[in-house]
Amino acid sequence: MFLAVTSLTQAYAEAKMNSTNAACSYTLANGETYQIPVGQNLCWRVPPPSYKVYTLLRCDPPFQEINRVQLGDGRCNRYEERQ
Repeated sequence: MFLAVTSLTQAYAEAKMNSTNAACSYTLANGETYQIPVGQNLCWRVPPPSYKVYTLLRCDPPFQEINRVQLGDGRCNRYEERQ
């Protein structure tokens, strides 16, 4: 019985990860949540005083940190949405 439940749980998790609506999400301090599709990159701004340096994240899920990039890097599909 335990083995059957474990197998079903694992199958559900794999199906969820392989679904077309799988995504990574992030929430800002004001409570707004954003979804990033699997395979897309997000550039997250490094804390001040570096306003032009971002961390390149890839949604696999979860987010995988790739490296630091400058504002305008072509690998960024989306930049974080904070002021």
